[in-house]
Amino acid sequence: MPRYFLIRPWTLALLLPLACKEPEVAAVQNRAQQAQAALAEGRAYLEKNEPGQALSALRRAANAAPESAEPLLLMARAHRLAGNEGAAILALKQAKSLVGDDPSIQRELADLYLQDGHTADALSALVGLRDSGALPDADVLRLARIQAREGQIDAAFKTLEGILRDSPDDPEAKSTEAEVLLLKGDELLAANLMDRLLQQDPALTSARLLRAKYFLNSGFPEMAEADLGAVQAPESARSDVVSLRARVLMVLGRPAEAEVALKKLVEAEPQNADALAWLAEAALVQGRRADAQGLVDRALQLRPRLARALYVRGRVQEDQGDRRGAEESYRFALSAEPRFAPAYSRMAQMHLKADRKTDAQVALERLLTLGDASLDEKAQLASLYAAQQTKVPQGLKLIEEALKRSPENEEYLRTQKALQALVPKPKKRPTGPVIIRGRGR
Repeated sequence: MPRYFLIRPWTLALLLPLACKEPEVAAVQNRAQQAQAALAEGRAYLEKNEPGQALSALRRAANAAPESAEPLLLMARAHRLAGNEGAAILALKQAKSLVGDDPSIQRELADLYLQDGHTADALSALVGLRDSGALPDADVLRLARIQAREGQIDAAFKTLEGILRDSPDDPEAKSTEAEVLLLKGDELLAANLMDRLLQQDPALTSARLLRAKYFLNSGFPEMAEADLGAVQAPESARSDVVSLRARVLMVLGRPAEAEVALKKLVEAEPQNADALAWLAEAALVQGRRADAQGLVDRALQLRPRLARALYVRGRVQEDQGDRRGAEESYRFALSAEPRFAPAYSRMAQMHLKADRKTDAQVALERLLTLGDASLDEKAQLASLYAAQQTKVPQGLKLIEEALKRSPENEEYLRTQKALQALVPKPKKRPTGPVIIRGRGR
């Protein structure tokens, strides 16, 4: 967890107004000392990862210094450590009311909005910062990616223009452009751009990760593994790199290797709830349900609304035959993170098993919009279109894509035939001589 707001221009030293009258100075100094002592205590508890004790001390600091934003900012951090994003958002809003539109507070608010599933609020905060020139380039690129993932493709390109206008060959911006193109559906353009970027700079991690995800979703996990293997240290130890590699290894049927990599990550970052949730999934895939549940519990203690932990809990429940509980866990995961693709994937399969075709179609279409539908899921969606005799052109496009990768797949061929039968046949024109009957003379 990054440390925010420990040094601020509005520190508690400002509590001693120079214009204080003599009888008031002692009382003001006493309150300032109480506040400083409580702040120091709160910081110490934060360093020890004890958010409950930190909050108790920081509340005392806030009471002693109600006009200071610093206790509120640290309280937001403590609430985040406790997994209470809603309370953290409230604390930051209170701090903002004291100091105005401070960019650092706005950025952290955006982070919290994203973590709590309030994407529209996060986008509003980030766009405001971008328009005021207070958003660093890295956050501008993040904004473009979020906009694209929300289906705001034109807005994402507009956001990118600001960087590409000044630096048209900026590799991180071009990598983000490739991601936007993928989400737009321009796979060929995106693939060519990713290839060109990696030819120019094989060590460009953002492009490696993007292409690895593309290969994985396209049914080529071996190529995804090769890309991830090319990520150089120290970037190879990054949480997102290790997590994606674990996902690839599990698809390749090598969960034990995934577990080894994830254990190293957890040892290095014991408070990394995402890594714990991935480790739980690796344990579950290997049939160790109890281990998986224990790891999920640890992850949820750190972050009670962590989508991946809720998702793995659902997987455990599904494995136990508790379909209702599993579906509820997947819904909780999606309420925490509305763009969490794995939950849509599992729910789609549950809907298909229960013959809830419309619900399955909605889940699969959401996966497709997110750019996370696998080849089989695209084929399943095409099959649903055929069964319900709807969206025939889209279904044909999806099944043709699947057949390019697996031309002999009998199920894919049956789906293609069913969709082709739904294409309206052109009316036959009359053949032979055409007799034009004129008016009689």
